[in-house]
Amino acid sequence: MKSTVLFLFISLTALQVHAKPNIIYILADDLGYGDLGCYGSELNSTPNIDRMAENGMRFTDFHAASWCAPSRAALMTGCHANRPGLVGRGAKKIAERITIAEMLKERGYATALIGKWHLGMGKGTHPLDQGFDYWYGTKGSNDWNGPRPNYGSFKDAPEKAWKTPLIVNRENKGPCPQSEFTGRYTMETVRFIKEHKDEPFFIYLAHNMPHVPVFASAKFRGKSKNGVFGDVVEELDWSTGEILKAVEETEISDKTLVVFTSDNGPWTMFKEFGGSAGPLRGEKSTTWEGGERVPAIFHWKGKIKPGINSTFIVNSDVYATLATLTGSAVKAGEAIDSHDISGALLEGKMGSRVKHIFYHHQPMAYRNGDFKIHFFTRERTRDPETGKGEPARKHDPPLLFNVKEDVSESKNVASEYPELVERMTKEFEAAKAAIKNWDKL
Repeated sequence: MKSTVLFLFISLTALQVHAKPNIIYILADDLGYGDLGCYGSELNSTPNIDRMAENGMRFTDFHAASWCAPSRAALMTGCHANRPGLVGRGAKKIAERITIAEMLKERGYATALIGKWHLGMGKGTHPLDQGFDYWYGTKGSNDWNGPRPNYGSFKDAPEKAWKTPLIVNRENKGPCPQSEFTGRYTMETVRFIKEHKDEPFFIYLAHNMPHVPVFASAKFRGKSKNGVFGDVVEELDWSTGEILKAVEETEISDKTLVVFTSDNGPWTMFKEFGGSAGPLRGEKSTTWEGGERVPAIFHWKGKIKPGINSTFIVNSDVYATLATLTGSAVKAGEAIDSHDISGALLEGKMGSRVKHIFYHHQPMAYRNGDFKIHFFTRERTRDPETGKGEPARKHDPPLLFNVKEDVSESKNVASEYPELVERMTKEFEAAKAAIKNWDKL
Protein backbone atom coordinates (compact mmCIF):
# COMPACT_ATOMS: atom_id res chain seq x y z
CA MET A 1 0.00 0.00 0.00
CA LYS A 2 2.79 2.41 0.94
CA SER A 3 4.58 1.73 -2.34
CA THR A 4 1.38 2.44 -4.28
CA VAL A 5 0.86 5.75 -2.45
CA LEU A 6 4.51 6.66 -3.01
CA PHE A 7 4.20 5.87 -6.74
CA LEU A 8 1.08 8.03 -7.02
CA PHE A 9 2.79 10.87 -5.14
CA ILE A 10 5.83 10.73 -7.44
CA SER A 11 3.61 10.59 -10.52
CA LEU A 12 1.50 13.55 -9.40
CA THR A 13 4.62 15.50 -8.49
CA ALA A 14 6.08 14.86 -11.95
CA LEU A 15 2.85 16.09 -13.53
CA GLN A 16 2.94 19.24 -11.41
CA VAL A 17 6.56 19.95 -12.32
CA HIS A 18 5.73 19.85 -16.03
CA ALA A 19 2.20 21.27 -15.82
CA LYS A 20 3.52 24.62 -17.01
CA PRO A 21 6.33 23.98 -19.50
CA ASN A 22 8.41 26.92 -20.63
CA ILE A 23 7.81 27.91 -24.24
CA ILE A 24 10.46 29.44 -26.53
CA TYR A 25 9.00 30.13 -29.97
CA ILE A 26 11.70 31.15 -32.45
CA LEU A 27 10.36 32.71 -35.66
CA ALA A 28 12.71 33.54 -38.54
CA ASP A 29 11.57 36.13 -41.07
CA ASP A 30 11.39 35.02 -44.73
CA LEU A 31 13.37 31.81 -44.18
CA GLY A 32 12.50 29.29 -46.89
CA TYR A 33 11.64 25.60 -46.69
CA GLY A 34 14.98 24.78 -48.31
CA ASP A 35 17.23 27.05 -46.24
CA LEU A 36 18.21 24.63 -43.45
CA GLY A 37 20.48 21.63 -43.65
CA CYS A 38 17.82 19.37 -42.13
CA TYR A 39 15.48 20.39 -44.96
CA GLY A 40 18.02 19.71 -47.67
CA SER A 41 20.12 22.85 -47.96
CA GLU A 42 23.65 22.20 -49.23
CA LEU A 43 24.56 25.90 -49.14
CA ASN A 44 23.79 26.95 -45.57
CA SER A 45 25.50 25.32 -42.59
CA THR A 46 22.99 24.99 -39.74
CA PRO A 47 24.40 22.38 -37.32
CA ASN A 48 22.57 23.63 -34.22
CA ILE A 49 19.15 23.66 -35.85
CA ASP A 50 19.90 20.34 -37.54
CA ARG A 51 20.77 18.84 -34.15
CA MET A 52 17.56 20.28 -32.73
CA ALA A 53 15.66 18.54 -35.55
CA GLU A 54 17.53 15.29 -34.99
CA ASN A 55 16.54 15.30 -31.32
CA GLY A 56 13.05 16.68 -31.84
CA MET A 57 10.17 16.47 -34.28
CA ARG A 58 10.57 17.90 -37.76
CA PHE A 59 7.36 18.69 -39.62
CA THR A 60 7.24 18.54 -43.41
CA ASP A 61 3.73 19.95 -44.03
CA PHE A 62 3.64 22.98 -41.71
CA HIS A 63 2.10 26.15 -43.18
CA ALA A 64 1.89 29.83 -42.37
CA ALA A 65 0.37 32.76 -44.24
CA SER A 66 2.28 33.98 -47.28
CA TRP A 67 3.07 37.40 -45.79
CA CYS A 68 4.58 38.79 -42.56
CA ALA A 69 1.71 40.45 -40.68
CA PRO A 70 -1.04 37.91 -41.49
CA SER A 71 1.26 35.08 -40.43
CA ARG A 72 1.86 36.72 -37.05
CA ALA A 73 -1.83 37.48 -36.58
CA ALA A 74 -2.74 33.82 -37.13
CA LEU A 75 -0.05 32.66 -34.72
CA MET A 76 -1.00 35.08 -31.94
CA THR A 77 -4.78 34.64 -32.18
CA GLY A 78 -5.37 31.10 -33.42
CA CYS A 79 -7.65 32.59 -36.06
CA HIS A 80 -7.29 32.43 -39.82
CA ALA A 81 -4.97 35.24 -40.88
CA ASN A 82 -7.55 36.79 -43.18
CA ARG A 83 -10.41 37.16 -40.76
CA PRO A 84 -11.70 40.72 -41.29
CA GLY A 85 -10.10 43.30 -39.04
CA LEU A 86 -7.09 41.26 -37.93
CA VAL A 87 -4.50 42.96 -40.14
CA GLY A 88 -4.27 45.98 -42.40
CA ARG A 89 -4.97 49.64 -41.99
CA GLY A 90 -7.38 50.39 -39.21
CA ALA A 91 -7.42 46.78 -38.03
CA LYS A 92 -8.90 46.61 -34.54
CA LYS A 93 -9.57 42.92 -34.01
CA ILE A 94 -6.09 42.21 -32.63
CA ALA A 95 -6.91 44.47 -29.69
CA GLU A 96 -10.10 42.49 -29.10
CA ARG A 97 -8.62 38.99 -29.28
CA ILE A 98 -6.94 37.10 -26.45
CA THR A 99 -3.43 36.42 -27.75
CA ILE A 100 -1.23 33.47 -26.82
CA ALA A 101 0.72 35.80 -24.55
CA GLU A 102 -2.45 36.93 -22.74
CA MET A 103 -3.61 33.34 -22.35
CA LEU A 104 -0.28 32.26 -20.86
CA LYS A 105 0.07 35.35 -18.68
CA GLU A 106 -3.26 34.51 -17.09
CA ARG A 107 -1.82 31.06 -16.37
CA GLY A 108 1.08 32.65 -14.45
CA TYR A 109 3.71 32.86 -17.17
CA ALA A 110 6.36 35.55 -17.47
CA THR A 111 6.09 36.71 -21.08
CA ALA A 112 8.52 38.40 -23.45
CA LEU A 113 8.47 39.45 -27.07
CA ILE A 114 12.01 39.76 -28.36
CA GLY A 115 12.02 40.98 -31.94
CA LYS A 116 9.53 42.03 -34.57
CA TRP A 117 5.87 42.69 -33.71
CA HIS A 118 4.16 43.91 -36.93
CA LEU A 119 0.62 43.83 -35.51
CA GLY A 120 0.09 47.52 -34.83
CA MET A 121 1.16 50.11 -32.31
CA GLY A 122 -2.18 51.80 -31.74
CA LYS A 123 -4.44 51.73 -28.71
CA GLY A 124 -4.72 48.17 -27.49
CA THR A 125 -2.41 46.67 -30.12
CA HIS A 126 0.98 47.44 -28.55
CA PRO A 127 2.74 44.25 -27.35
CA LEU A 128 2.51 45.39 -23.73
CA ASP A 129 -1.26 45.67 -24.20
CA GLN A 130 -1.38 42.17 -25.68
CA GLY A 131 -0.02 40.10 -22.82
CA PHE A 132 3.73 40.70 -22.99
CA ASP A 133 5.53 41.79 -19.83
CA TYR A 134 8.58 42.84 -21.81
CA TRP A 135 9.33 43.88 -25.38
CA TYR A 136 12.70 44.40 -27.01
CA GLY A 137 12.47 44.71 -30.78
CA THR A 138 11.06 46.50 -33.80
CA LYS A 139 7.53 47.56 -34.63
CA GLY A 140 7.73 46.00 -38.08
CA SER A 141 10.08 44.85 -40.82
CA ASN A 142 13.69 46.00 -40.91
CA ASP A 143 13.30 47.60 -44.36
CA TRP A 144 10.73 50.18 -43.23
CA ASN A 145 13.16 52.95 -42.34
CA GLY A 146 15.49 53.21 -45.31
CA PRO A 147 15.82 53.42 -49.10
CA ARG A 148 13.15 52.18 -51.48
CA PRO A 149 12.74 48.43 -50.94
CA ASN A 150 14.06 47.17 -54.26
CA TYR A 151 16.89 45.00 -55.48
CA GLY A 152 19.16 47.96 -56.21
CA SER A 153 18.87 49.25 -52.64
CA PHE A 154 19.53 45.87 -51.09
CA LYS A 155 22.53 45.41 -53.36
CA ASP A 156 24.17 48.83 -53.13
CA ALA A 157 22.93 50.80 -50.11
CA PRO A 158 25.21 50.73 -47.04
CA GLU A 159 24.00 49.32 -43.74
CA LYS A 160 23.73 52.79 -42.19
CA ALA A 161 21.12 53.76 -44.82
CA TRP A 162 18.53 51.82 -42.78
CA LYS A 163 17.57 53.47 -39.53
CA THR A 164 15.19 50.92 -38.05
CA PRO A 165 14.51 51.94 -34.44
CA LEU A 166 14.78 49.54 -31.54
CA ILE A 167 11.89 49.71 -29.09
CA VAL A 168 12.27 48.65 -25.46
CA ASN A 169 8.83 48.38 -23.91
CA ARG A 170 7.39 51.79 -24.86
CA GLU A 171 10.64 53.66 -25.36
CA ASN A 172 12.22 54.33 -28.75
CA LYS A 173 15.95 53.75 -28.36
CA GLY A 174 16.83 55.02 -31.83
CA PRO A 175 18.26 53.16 -34.84
CA CYS A 176 19.84 49.75 -34.40
CA PRO A 177 22.45 48.58 -36.93
CA GLN A 178 21.00 45.80 -39.05
CA SER A 179 23.94 43.52 -38.35
CA GLU A 180 23.32 43.72 -34.59
CA PHE A 181 19.70 42.56 -34.45
CA THR A 182 20.38 38.82 -34.22
CA GLY A 183 23.13 39.18 -31.63
CA ARG A 184 21.16 41.57 -29.45
CA TYR A 185 18.02 39.43 -29.57
CA THR A 186 20.04 36.38 -28.62
CA MET A 187 21.58 38.09 -25.58
CA GLU A 188 18.17 39.33 -24.45
CA THR A 189 16.66 35.87 -24.84
CA VAL A 190 19.44 34.19 -22.88
CA ARG A 191 19.16 36.83 -20.16
CA PHE A 192 15.39 36.32 -19.88
CA ILE A 193 15.84 32.54 -19.66
CA LYS A 194 18.34 32.85 -16.83
CA GLU A 195 16.30 35.43 -14.92
CA HIS A 196 13.07 33.41 -15.15
CA LYS A 197 14.37 29.83 -14.95
CA ASP A 198 12.53 29.24 -11.69
CA GLU A 199 9.09 30.20 -13.01
CA PRO A 200 7.18 29.33 -16.19
CA PHE A 201 8.00 31.65 -19.08
CA PHE A 202 6.98 32.28 -22.67
CA ILE A 203 9.49 33.85 -25.05
CA TYR A 204 8.38 34.80 -28.54
CA LEU A 205 11.66 35.44 -30.37
CA ALA A 206 10.73 36.99 -33.70
CA HIS A 207 13.94 37.59 -35.64
CA ASN A 208 14.23 40.35 -38.23
CA MET A 209 16.55 38.22 -40.36
CA PRO A 210 16.78 36.97 -43.05
CA HIS A 211 14.26 39.56 -44.29
CA VAL A 212 15.93 42.07 -46.62
CA PRO A 213 18.11 44.03 -46.16
CA VAL A 214 20.39 41.25 -44.92
CA PHE A 215 23.50 42.08 -42.89
CA ALA A 216 25.54 39.72 -40.73
CA SER A 217 27.70 40.72 -37.79
CA ALA A 218 31.49 40.87 -38.16
CA LYS A 219 31.84 37.40 -36.62
CA PHE A 220 29.78 35.81 -39.41
CA ARG A 221 30.41 38.14 -42.34
CA GLY A 222 31.91 36.30 -45.29
CA LYS A 223 32.00 32.97 -43.44
CA SER A 224 29.42 30.98 -45.42
CA LYS A 225 29.53 29.62 -48.96
CA ASN A 226 26.19 31.27 -49.74
CA GLY A 227 27.10 34.95 -49.61
CA VAL A 228 25.57 37.37 -47.15
CA PHE A 229 22.30 35.44 -47.04
CA GLY A 230 24.16 32.33 -45.91
CA ASP A 231 26.11 34.39 -43.37
CA VAL A 232 22.85 35.63 -41.86
CA VAL A 233 21.30 32.13 -41.76
CA GLU A 234 24.39 30.76 -40.06
CA GLU A 235 24.18 33.53 -37.47
CA LEU A 236 20.56 32.54 -36.82
CA ASP A 237 21.80 28.98 -36.34
CA TRP A 238 24.40 30.22 -33.84
CA SER A 239 21.65 32.13 -32.03
CA THR A 240 19.52 28.99 -31.75
CA GLY A 241 22.52 27.10 -30.41
CA GLU A 242 23.12 29.74 -27.73
CA ILE A 243 19.48 29.55 -26.64
CA LEU A 244 19.52 25.75 -26.45
CA LYS A 245 22.75 25.95 -24.48
CA ALA A 246 21.18 28.38 -22.01
CA VAL A 247 18.27 26.00 -21.53
CA GLU A 248 20.71 23.16 -20.84
CA GLU A 249 22.88 25.22 -18.48
CA THR A 250 19.88 26.33 -16.43
CA GLU A 251 18.80 22.68 -16.18
CA ILE A 252 15.31 23.29 -17.54
CA SER A 253 15.53 21.20 -20.73
CA ASP A 254 12.99 18.66 -19.51
CA LYS A 255 10.37 21.36 -19.00
CA THR A 256 11.06 23.61 -21.97
CA LEU A 257 9.50 23.37 -25.42
CA VAL A 258 11.61 25.09 -28.07
CA VAL A 259 10.15 25.70 -31.53
CA PHE A 260 12.00 26.92 -34.62
CA THR A 261 10.05 27.97 -37.71
CA SER A 262 9.49 30.79 -40.22
CA ASP A 263 6.71 33.30 -40.86
CA ASN A 264 6.44 32.56 -44.60
CA GLY A 265 8.45 31.41 -47.58
CA PRO A 266 11.59 33.03 -49.01
CA TRP A 267 11.66 36.23 -51.04
CA THR A 268 13.54 34.66 -53.92
CA MET A 269 12.84 37.56 -56.27
CA PHE A 270 15.66 39.39 -54.48
CA LYS A 271 18.13 36.81 -55.82
CA GLU A 272 21.24 36.48 -53.63
CA PHE A 273 19.43 38.29 -50.79
CA GLY A 274 16.58 35.79 -50.71
CA GLY A 275 16.49 32.15 -49.71
CA SER A 276 15.29 28.90 -51.21
CA ALA A 277 11.98 27.07 -51.16
CA GLY A 278 13.81 23.83 -51.93
CA PRO A 279 11.55 21.47 -53.93
CA LEU A 280 8.55 23.77 -53.58
CA ARG A 281 7.14 26.10 -56.22
CA GLY A 282 6.70 29.80 -55.52
CA GLU A 283 7.95 32.28 -52.95
CA LYS A 284 6.77 34.71 -50.30
CA SER A 285 3.51 36.46 -51.29
CA THR A 286 2.37 33.52 -53.41
CA THR A 287 -0.03 30.76 -52.45
CA TRP A 288 2.08 28.12 -54.12
CA GLU A 289 3.58 25.76 -51.54
CA GLY A 290 6.84 27.74 -51.55
CA GLY A 291 5.01 30.80 -50.29
CA GLU A 292 3.55 29.33 -47.14
CA ARG A 293 4.98 25.87 -46.41
CA VAL A 294 7.80 26.49 -43.96
CA PRO A 295 10.32 24.57 -41.84
CA ALA A 296 9.06 23.74 -38.35
CA ILE A 297 10.94 21.92 -35.59
CA PHE A 298 9.60 21.19 -32.09
CA HIS A 299 12.07 20.12 -29.40
CA TRP A 300 11.28 19.10 -25.81
CA LYS A 301 13.76 16.82 -24.10
CA GLY A 302 12.16 13.67 -22.73
CA LYS A 303 8.70 14.62 -24.00
CA ILE A 304 8.88 14.78 -27.79
CA LYS A 305 10.40 11.70 -29.39
CA PRO A 306 12.73 12.35 -32.33
CA GLY A 307 11.05 11.89 -35.67
CA ILE A 308 9.59 13.33 -38.84
CA ASN A 309 5.87 14.04 -39.06
CA SER A 310 3.95 14.75 -42.28
CA THR A 311 0.67 15.84 -40.71
CA PHE A 312 -0.97 18.95 -42.22
CA ILE A 313 -0.56 21.92 -39.85
CA VAL A 314 -1.16 25.66 -40.05
CA ASN A 315 0.59 28.02 -37.63
CA SER A 316 -2.76 29.08 -36.16
CA ASP A 317 -2.82 25.55 -34.67
CA VAL A 318 -0.04 26.53 -32.27
CA TYR A 319 -2.55 28.39 -30.07
CA ALA A 320 -4.74 25.39 -29.17
CA THR A 321 -1.66 23.21 -28.86
CA LEU A 322 0.03 25.45 -26.32
CA ALA A 323 -3.25 25.71 -24.42
CA THR A 324 -3.28 21.93 -24.03
CA LEU A 325 0.40 21.63 -23.15
CA THR A 326 0.20 24.36 -20.50
CA GLY A 327 -3.21 23.54 -19.08
CA SER A 328 -4.57 26.88 -20.25
CA ALA A 329 -8.19 27.52 -21.10
CA VAL A 330 -9.21 28.68 -24.58
CA LYS A 331 -12.07 31.04 -23.91
CA ALA A 332 -15.29 30.90 -25.89
CA GLY A 333 -14.99 32.57 -29.27
CA GLU A 334 -11.19 32.60 -29.24
CA ALA A 335 -8.79 30.65 -31.49
CA ILE A 336 -11.71 29.47 -33.61
CA ASP A 337 -9.49 28.12 -36.39
CA SER A 338 -6.90 26.40 -34.20
CA HIS A 339 -6.44 22.61 -34.16
CA ASP A 340 -4.66 20.98 -31.22
CA ILE A 341 -1.58 19.07 -32.45
CA SER A 342 -0.31 18.01 -29.02
CA GLY A 343 -1.03 14.39 -29.99
CA ALA A 344 1.31 14.75 -32.96
CA LEU A 345 4.01 16.18 -30.72
CA LEU A 346 3.76 13.85 -27.74
CA GLU A 347 2.52 10.66 -29.39
CA GLY A 348 3.53 10.99 -33.03
CA LYS A 349 -0.09 10.96 -34.18
CA MET A 350 -1.48 12.63 -37.27
CA GLY A 351 -3.36 15.86 -36.66
CA SER A 352 -7.04 16.57 -37.27
CA ARG A 353 -6.66 19.33 -39.87
CA VAL A 354 -7.84 18.47 -43.36
CA LYS A 355 -8.89 21.78 -44.94
CA HIS A 356 -7.47 25.27 -45.33
CA ILE A 357 -8.10 28.29 -47.55
CA PHE A 358 -5.08 30.26 -48.79
CA TYR A 359 -5.01 34.03 -49.26
CA HIS A 360 -2.71 36.75 -50.45
CA HIS A 361 -4.79 39.93 -50.30
CA GLN A 362 -7.63 37.81 -51.72
CA PRO A 363 -8.77 34.17 -51.52
CA MET A 364 -6.64 32.28 -54.04
CA ALA A 365 -6.42 28.56 -53.26
CA TYR A 366 -7.95 25.84 -51.14
CA ARG A 367 -6.80 22.50 -49.80
CA ASN A 368 -8.70 19.41 -48.74
CA GLY A 369 -6.56 16.42 -47.78
CA ASP A 370 -3.88 15.72 -50.35
CA PHE A 371 -5.41 17.97 -53.02
CA LYS A 372 -4.97 21.71 -53.49
CA ILE A 373 -6.94 23.80 -55.98
CA HIS A 374 -5.78 27.19 -57.30
CA PHE A 375 -8.27 29.77 -58.57
CA PHE A 376 -5.68 32.56 -58.70
CA THR A 377 -1.88 32.43 -58.71
CA ARG A 378 0.98 34.88 -58.75
CA GLU A 379 4.69 34.31 -59.21
CA ARG A 380 5.94 37.19 -57.04
CA THR A 381 4.81 40.31 -55.20
CA ARG A 382 6.17 42.93 -57.55
CA ASP A 383 8.96 43.75 -59.95
CA PRO A 384 12.09 43.65 -57.75
CA GLU A 385 13.77 46.43 -59.73
CA THR A 386 10.95 48.98 -60.04
CA GLY A 387 8.71 47.96 -57.16
CA LYS A 388 5.67 47.92 -59.44
CA GLY A 389 3.03 45.50 -58.18
CA GLU A 390 2.08 42.52 -60.29
CA PRO A 391 -1.52 41.26 -60.37
CA ALA A 392 -2.68 37.75 -59.66
CA ARG A 393 -3.64 35.55 -62.60
CA LYS A 394 -7.11 34.01 -62.66
CA HIS A 395 -7.52 30.36 -63.66
CA ASP A 396 -10.75 29.19 -65.26
CA PRO A 397 -10.90 26.25 -65.03
CA PRO A 398 -8.88 26.16 -61.79
CA LEU A 399 -5.64 24.23 -61.34
CA LEU A 400 -5.59 21.07 -59.21
CA PHE A 401 -2.56 19.37 -57.69
CA ASN A 402 -1.97 16.38 -55.45
CA VAL A 403 0.50 18.03 -53.07
CA LYS A 404 1.31 14.76 -51.33
CA GLU A 405 2.57 13.12 -54.51
CA ASP A 406 3.54 16.32 -56.33
CA VAL A 407 4.94 18.76 -53.77
CA SER A 408 6.38 20.95 -56.53
CA GLU A 409 2.88 21.49 -57.97
CA SER A 410 4.11 20.70 -61.45
CA LYS A 411 1.33 18.42 -62.75
CA ASN A 412 -2.16 19.90 -63.07
CA VAL A 413 -4.59 16.99 -62.64
CA ALA A 414 -7.85 18.96 -62.85
CA SER A 415 -8.96 17.15 -66.02
CA GLU A 416 -8.56 13.79 -64.28
CA TYR A 417 -10.82 14.70 -61.33
CA PRO A 418 -13.75 16.84 -62.60
CA GLU A 419 -16.03 15.84 -59.70
CA LEU A 420 -13.35 16.74 -57.16
CA VAL A 421 -12.83 20.13 -58.84
CA GLU A 422 -16.57 20.79 -58.64
CA ARG A 423 -16.76 19.77 -54.97
CA MET A 424 -13.68 21.72 -53.92
CA THR A 425 -14.92 24.80 -55.78
CA LYS A 426 -18.09 24.73 -53.66
CA GLU A 427 -16.03 24.22 -50.51
CA PHE A 428 -13.80 27.16 -51.48
CA GLU A 429 -16.84 29.44 -51.83
CA ALA A 430 -18.21 28.26 -48.47
CA ALA A 431 -14.84 28.85 -46.79
CA LYS A 432 -14.68 32.39 -48.18
CA ALA A 433 -18.09 33.15 -46.69
CA ALA A 434 -17.12 31.64 -43.33
CA ILE A 435 -13.94 33.72 -43.14
CA LYS A 436 -15.83 36.91 -43.88
CA ASN A 437 -18.53 36.24 -41.31
CA TRP A 438 -16.23 34.98 -38.56
CA ASP A 439 -17.87 31.57 -38.70
CA LYS A 440 -15.86 28.50 -37.74
CA LEU A 441 -14.24 26.89 -40.76
